[in-house]
Amino acid sequence: MKALGKGSVASFVQVALTIAWILLWVALGALALAALGYCTILTLSAAGIIDPAAFLNAADGGVQIETDKGALVVYENITEAWPVVVPALLIGAVAVGGGLIIVDRLRRLFASFTSGEPFRRENATHLRIIWITMLAIEIARYALMGVLAAVFSAVGTPSNVDPDFDFSPDFSTWMSIAILIVLAEVFREGARMKEEQELTI
Repeated sequence: MKALGKGSVASFVQVALTIAWILLWVALGALALAALGYCTILTLSAAGIIDPAAFLNAADGGVQIETDKGALVVYENITEAWPVVVPALLIGAVAVGGGLIIVDRLRRLFASFTSGEPFRRENATHLRIIWITMLAIEIARYALMGVLAAVFSAVGTPSNVDPDFDFSPDFSTWMSIAILIVLAEVFREGARMKEEQELTI
């Protein structure tokens, strides 16, 4: 099977990226609904309209949140769970939002591969936006870990939670960013040479 053009590997990748793009939009919608629902609960609870101690409580009388290490954090009511819920929503927003930008740009990139014209000037722009987005996600990761550490320092670490704030750089992510920077310049130079060749002809 050929790599570029219609019916190629690039066309199948483009279809897969379109499916991923749709799923990310669904995830973003679910995340927005979760954030809206939690804000509504906090607002109604603060106004005294609902009793947070009886709202969405677990069977044992508390809200259970399972951590990445399998431990259950139990709160008396859902309004007390904000030190875990809010950072989780923010992390989800960064991941899904960044994923949408990256997948959308990859879709456009592979659309040009499918058309058999890989060296378009806009492809360099797509790659540049992808590495900038990856860089922003990585910086946001450090920022959110810092905010979460500050929140736990201020309100105390929830029981059964062993926060692991790993500020060490992710080598694979930074290497991917470096590779994309180089590829963006390669595509930009390729597009320039293609344009010069067309003008010469």
